Amino acid sequence: MEDFQEQNELNKTLKRFNKIRLYHTHGWMNILPMKYLKKNPQRYNQIQLNTDTHFNAIIMDIDDEELLTEWNAVGLPTPTIQTLNKHNDKAHLVWLLNVPVSKKNRKASKYYKDIVNSIKQLIGADKAYQNHQTKNFLNEELYRTTYNDVAYDLGDFQAFIIKDEKYQDNLSELQSTGSRHIDLFNELRRYGYTIAKNKNLQEKLEKRAELINEQFDEPIKPKSIVKSVYQFCHENSNNFKSAAKAQAGVMKFKKIKNLSQEQYKNEVHKRQSKSAVRTADIKRLKASVRIKVTVETLLRKKIKLTYANIAKHAKMALRTVKNHTKIVKFFTQKINGAISSIRVIALGAGGACTLPLKCFFNEVMWAESLNLKTKGDKRCQVHLISG
Repeated sequence: MEDFQEQNELNKTLKRFNKIRLYHTHGWMNILPMKYLKKNPQRYNQIQLNTDTHFNAIIMDIDDEELLTEWNAVGLPTPTIQTLNKHNDKAHLVWLLNVPVSKKNRKASKYYKDIVNSIKQLIGADKAYQNHQTKNFLNEELYRTTYNDVAYDLGDFQAFIIKDEKYQDNLSELQSTGSRHIDLFNELRRYGYTIAKNKNLQEKLEKRAELINEQFDEPIKPKSIVKSVYQFCHENSNNFKSAAKAQAGVMKFKKIKNLSQEQYKNEVHKRQSKSAVRTADIKRLKASVRIKVTVETLLRKKIKLTYANIAKHAKMALRTVKNHTKIVKFFTQKINGAISSIRVIALGAGGACTLPLKCFFNEVMWAESLNLKTKGDKRCQVHLISG
């Protein structure tokens, strides 16, 4: 543990974790604060450095004792941590990264995986290893550890990337669970749901399984998985309504079939017009919500209601506010005591109004004063400061 306290780069990496996933020597795992790992390192045999969202290190699993120094033979940088099992001489090599690689960044993630796959090839590491957890280098009872207080950038490994078609494909990346069988099953069943009623269901599943299988470092035998997915999809082909709805889209347009070129253009133009109307309605609704909140705030604070003030407090363009003058009118008066939904108000307001904003306020104030005289109900009064 004293050696660990002196490792600055290792400490920097571990400080990225508020809590860390720990694997017990008896098989079960926990997600615990880092202090528990430092206090009781002998209880855990593995820790997870690469999370569901980020890669913090490059991890290699070496099963052959003769390959322990192969990284040096091919010219790779010295691993930050080398952890050797005292009982079977199997080891993990870990290169810590200065900056974690986000899995949401597809380009960076692919670059990272190209490096990992290439290093596996170069040094003969376990190709099936999932590169998430590593041997607990703090457990001195179980492992013998060598530290090198250096962290690396991905650019330090660029020269070692193998230029091979296997690593240059454009297939979508799998969301790995740690098991190739489960990964293949999950990807295949999702695809199967969308084609459940297809006459060539089994053939399509087999082809997709081959495509997914090629993404694994070591392919598996997918026959039983394909059979399982096929049986389920075939038996429940009429129960996948959600998949059909997702394909139809929000506008519920049907697939265009058997139309001439001219008819096709007209149909596309018609659909684009409908989509444009829907988009405009959505924008108007969002703007209405912001204007409503802003008008209520200005009235409550007794700030002068002007286009400029509304635009400033709503953080909207002045022109946009002016285009929604009718909506402002609805939000500054109470019509027959009825309260309409924002959607009804926004979509019923139509386009821009040509009248100045103060005309509406004078109209509202007159209507309210008349209402007060006839009914004497002070609760209906709208406090407006004239522009």
